[in-house]
Amino acid sequence: MKPLVLWARWHDAKLRFHGRTPAEVWGELNYWKEERTAPFRFDLKESKLTTEEQTLLLDEAGVAIKDPASSDPD
Repeated sequence: MKPLVLWARWHDAKLRFHGRTPAEVWGELNYWKEERTAPFRFDLKESKLTTEEQTLLLDEAGVAIKDPASSDPD
């Protein structure tokens, strides 16, 4: 869960958890500077963050390493 916490810090978001399973956590991201919230799901095994706007793979430092929906054959 460390990548999610670090990503939230980098994006000025507070995490509000609503649930957890062994595979994922979910809840709301509270972007306090923008005064908005957004629902999220975070896959704990793949470090994949999914929001209404995007899906990101995060590295150990919470940095997005690629968008799984992108067409790059990387």
